[in-house]
Amino acid sequence: MPAIRPRVAVAAGLTTLALAGGAIAIPASAINGPNAPSTTYTFTAKLEIGNSEATKRNCSGALVNPRWVLTASSCFTRGLTELEAGPVSEKTVVTVGRNNLTGSGGIVTQVTEVVPYVGRDLVMARLKTPTFGIDPVTLATTPAAAGETLKSAGFGQTTADWVPFNLHTGNFTVNSVTTPNVAISGQSGAAVCDGDAGGPLLREKDGRIDLVGINSRSWKGGCLGAPATETRTDAQSVNVSDASGQKWIKSEREFVQMADANGDGLDDMIIQNMNGDISVRIAIEGPMLTNPYGPTYRFIEGSAWSGGWANFTGQEGKGRLYFADVNADSKADLIVHGVDGSVSVRPNLGDGWGSSVDWSSGWANFLGHEGQGRLYFKDVNADKKADLIVHGVDGSVSVRPNLGTGWGSSVTWSNGWANFLGHEGQGRLYFADMNADKKADLIVHAVDGSVSVRPNLGTGWGSSVTWSNGWANFLGHEGQGHLYFSDAVNGSGGADGKADLVVHSADGKLALRENTGAAFVSVVGDDWV
Repeated sequence: MPAIRPRVAVAAGLTTLALAGGAIAIPASAINGPNAPSTTYTFTAKLEIGNSEATKRNCSGALVNPRWVLTASSCFTRGLTELEAGPVSEKTVVTVGRNNLTGSGGIVTQVTEVVPYVGRDLVMARLKTPTFGIDPVTLATTPAAAGETLKSAGFGQTTADWVPFNLHTGNFTVNSVTTPNVAISGQSGAAVCDGDAGGPLLREKDGRIDLVGINSRSWKGGCLGAPATETRTDAQSVNVSDASGQKWIKSEREFVQMADANGDGLDDMIIQNMNGDISVRIAIEGPMLTNPYGPTYRFIEGSAWSGGWANFTGQEGKGRLYFADVNADSKADLIVHGVDGSVSVRPNLGDGWGSSVDWSSGWANFLGHEGQGRLYFKDVNADKKADLIVHGVDGSVSVRPNLGTGWGSSVTWSNGWANFLGHEGQGRLYFADMNADKKADLIVHAVDGSVSVRPNLGTGWGSSVTWSNGWANFLGHEGQGHLYFSDAVNGSGGADGKADLVVHSADGKLALRENTGAAFVSVVGDDWV
């Protein structure tokens, strides 16, 4: 086995644990301890990184979301360089959901992009195929404490095997805790070995298993290939239970909007990633694609349409993007809202968006940040062009008609919506055609979870009619799901001009509830990925 060089600024002697390939067969990976039960710790992932057998490296990881595995940055960089966010440079295969790698079950997929935690040996790896049916590990709500016993799991070497195809576990004592790191020592000969980098450090208490840290470096005492004189089982894990670590892991990695990108009448899924990439997944009309792992597909796997929008993801201090048809060609254009208050339009070219044209300015206080108003772009007058809807912090909602190169004078349509701007603790407004008259109606999502509809009257919105209840945890606040109102694909297989309810739960699943004209009805078995 070639030697693994230590990372810069690592305590002397502790080495990274990404197992590198060489002339011999590539080992699988495992904590130097007993085999894990077949149905426990199945959130532990094995990662194989490298474009060839000669360069392949093995690591472990922890599934924290159906789309995301948390692991060590050093797995991707060999610990020698700082990892940058974006698509992965090497083929990375992930196996998760099975503790015996030679068995069945679980899922085998690839990593499409990585988002590193700057300053920690920590990275989020996005999976090409979501892992529905495999329970992610829960994040610990309290940090590790000195003297506490924790358990670690991984697919790294043991004392005797280069290729242990089973997940192994071991108990460790916490020596000390800092904001970025947890120092541990193995009990009863347990050690963190090569291939265990990125594996979970776990607290087991009161029937719960919670993630406290991610394995990073070790002395590897007793591990196969370590010097016979090395007996130290000390290791270092990255702390993920501190406040900043929790916030980073829980933060949204991608944003979904629904709009018709290809002009076929069905609203597609437009995904904006934190790294600035935008991809489009086209809605399927007719039979859904089958998925051997559970839910069915309503959208074709995404293709890249644009990049460079990392400063337009809608967080505090950043701009925002919208997608709507502004030129009546039935295809959603890209609308760019800058922090300087400018609003520009990029026309839909069929596989991306064209050059920017300024349409308006002065909207710096309408980016939807805390204490600000919001903008929406929907067709309210049935001319097939998206108008500008302005929602002020005073609760007013006004409309500016689309003039072809900008938006006209403001006309107030409604008042009293100051508590529906979508900020923490508030309700939310949406605009979509609910009755197939081609004009956007007002949809009100209250903090009590009710969803009601007010029809478009041409100069305002009419009386409220409750359509659904029970959506208090889908207001888009931290840790909650989202609702979208879009004429996607109905249970009958095609668009009908009425916006359906698309439910995006916090675990990453999408499901359809069809618009019946007065309510939303579940479509049995119609879960999407």
